[in-house]
Amino acid sequence: MEHVACNLCGLDTTQILFKKRDKFETVQNEFNVVECQECGLLYVNPRPDQEEIGTFYPEIYSWKETLKAESLFAKWMRRLESIYRYHLLRNEVSKVVRFTGKNSGKVLDVGCGTGDRLDAFRSRGFDAHGVEPSPSAKYAKDFLKLNVVEGDLFSAHFQDNFFDTITLYHVLEHTHNPMKVCQEIHRILKEGGFLVIQVPNKDSFQFKWFEERWAAFDVPRDLYYFGIQPLRSLLERIGFKIVKIDHFMNWWHPPTLVLSLFPSLDPQKAWGEEEKGRNPIFQRMAWIVSTFLSIPFTQLESGMGRGAIVTFYAVKK
Repeated sequence: MEHVACNLCGLDTTQILFKKRDKFETVQNEFNVVECQECGLLYVNPRPDQEEIGTFYPEIYSWKETLKAESLFAKWMRRLESIYRYHLLRNEVSKVVRFTGKNSGKVLDVGCGTGDRLDAFRSRGFDAHGVEPSPSAKYAKDFLKLNVVEGDLFSAHFQDNFFDTITLYHVLEHTHNPMKVCQEIHRILKEGGFLVIQVPNKDSFQFKWFEERWAAFDVPRDLYYFGIQPLRSLLERIGFKIVKIDHFMNWWHPPTLVLSLFPSLDPQKAWGEEEKGRNPIFQRMAWIVSTFLSIPFTQLESGMGRGAIVTFYAVKK
């Protein structure tokens, strides 16, 4: 474990907002979520260092078609999940094209996981590249035949001004040094290239209401929690210009609202049950119904600029 100062302003003047357990751990291991008194950035402190953090990611953390599905119901659900995920990912890619004006070129997905989003970019004609530090990179390379580097952004050693678009979907909050990551992205992005970052929004209504129960607090895998102003300050300091801040998710995106209200409905827990040969049919159906019923509220909070998930589109000046 390591103790760190604020990654944005460099100060070490914080207050503990709350303590939270790792949802995958059975031991009473709690982590502090602190708030910087200078800039308002939230982060986990102390936290697992770069050598330790990999042990906190279980096999079921990322969805993949090769997860076990013994029963007919589980296989049917796996097929529906595949269709559902690709619908969401194609929607995300369409937004990238719409808000950046780029419908081709070299795209890099940092923290690409199993590569599903890269596959959606490739289907739109992009030259798709990925980097992923976890074993999921092997799935992306071997199963989806994608151009993925197994490692982090720095070990990939990309050349200067190489990519037209770089995306980080729920990745920046997982990194140990977001400032350094964005500086490296600035180096390898072409002039006029776009950076797309999606993170949980600590300025959302859901955080105000649920606080430490908010499902977006996935400690200790999430190390940072950004609001609009801290993330804007970080990007502008490095040399990016914000062109769009999007609070709207796809209507069918699983909202954090459901998991905040009903943590037992977490799809990752259903995947874990299937790995043990069980059949979580009622959990699956309750998840689908609850997600559908949450749509009006999540659309309302997004329309008011307080959505639980926010996406920044920034251009390299």
